[in-house]
Amino acid sequence: MPALPPPPNSDSREIESDENFSTVAVPTTLRLGRWQVTMSFWSMLSAMVWLFYGALAASLYGTRDAIIAIVLSTVVFSLVNIVTTRLGVRHGLNSTLLTKTIFGRWGAFLTALLIAATVLYYAVFESSTLAVAFQSYFGAGDIRIWYAAVVIAMLPLMLGSVQSWMAKLNGVLLPFYFVGLIATVIAAHVKFGTDSSWLDFGGIVPSEGRSFPGWVLSAILYTGIFINMPATVDFARFARKEDERFHEVVTFGWVFYLVLFVVNGIAGIYLVQTVLPNEPASEIGVVQAILASLGFVGLLFIVVSQTRVNSMNYYLSTTNFERILSGFTSVRLPRAVWVSGVATVVFLMMLTDVFSYLQTALNWQGVLAVGWVGVVLTHFALDFRDRRRGPVHDDARLPRIGRGLVAWIMPSLIGILLLEIPGVPTVLTQSAQLVVLVLSVVLYALTYRLSGPARPDVAASRGEAEPSIVS
Repeated sequence: MPALPPPPNSDSREIESDENFSTVAVPTTLRLGRWQVTMSFWSMLSAMVWLFYGALAASLYGTRDAIIAIVLSTVVFSLVNIVTTRLGVRHGLNSTLLTKTIFGRWGAFLTALLIAATVLYYAVFESSTLAVAFQSYFGAGDIRIWYAAVVIAMLPLMLGSVQSWMAKLNGVLLPFYFVGLIATVIAAHVKFGTDSSWLDFGGIVPSEGRSFPGWVLSAILYTGIFINMPATVDFARFARKEDERFHEVVTFGWVFYLVLFVVNGIAGIYLVQTVLPNEPASEIGVVQAILASLGFVGLLFIVVSQTRVNSMNYYLSTTNFERILSGFTSVRLPRAVWVSGVATVVFLMMLTDVFSYLQTALNWQGVLAVGWVGVVLTHFALDFRDRRRGPVHDDARLPRIGRGLVAWIMPSLIGILLLEIPGVPTVLTQSAQLVVLVLSVVLYALTYRLSGPARPDVAASRGEAEPSIVS
């Protein structure tokens, strides 16, 4: 990445040694244009997991209920991201620095660990999907060889960053992804289905096995993707303040989720229900449906989609692992070392058959992400000074463990127990994420009201009017 000039009145040595701004806010003089931020974040659009989520929800609870849930999730995610976008744009802090005042200077690194681990797992999933696509198309070869080939081939493309050429890579490939998705759906329609029977599928979970309506259960399934909220902060911090409205609508808002959830989700439902109507939705099933519809062109479509999304997965994983290391040591490693290390871990995890424990991993990560969102949104709803001026992130002024950590971890552990312990009532198992969300909000709100702000509220003592991050 070319060297960036230091902003006026800043410590140039600090900025120069922290090219990903792991320990400092992104200066306003180094913010990026709309296109760079949008195209970098929109690399997420092409993940196979979004097609799989739609297909899975429809397979479990029925096509119509899944579509209702997809639309509802689009609304919910868009509204929440108005807040996370404004926090990132206005304060220039990554999700770890933003939450130090809530979780403490050590506790906040669990934010970085959650993001790093989650996107690392997504990198494993997406890379495994590509390897399976190659093996399925060519019909030969040990899958481990394809795993290695995919990881090695991706390495040169994963070295970009938001500030350099990550946006260029994804901007060039985005039209190919959309063309490929449209072509896949059309080919599937021509080859395998010409009626609307896919819309009438009722799901494999019988009505007596549902504690809530199918659309509610499908929406709960989508809460497992709440990891997008801290990821939004990590990208929004690079945006210019004058572009805030554009980003909260387009880059991180309803336009983005319309494509991410509605377009990808319904496409995934249609492909699996049309091409593989007698098989349950699976991660490999999405790949098989694409290859059956388009053949070699479908394989190229999968390559393009995985190249785009893995640029984000590797970026978020490496930068968040870097934050953890820099938070506890003075060691600074080149980006090439981080990318190589993450690639090695990705390959080793691929050897464990990632698809066999996919749902469990997504459930656990989803519970932790939901708890994080509940605590963080509650804090900024209650603390108007942090909304206006930005939270304290100077280690010298913060405790090792913040009061918000208990309000995050305790409900999350309860959620995991609800998911995993045999004998738990179905109504609690199927609503574990909602239980976590409610508990985290209530517990943090009580803690905040009982103890007051974590530091003297200078703004309030001066009689300043309360601003709103959502106004």
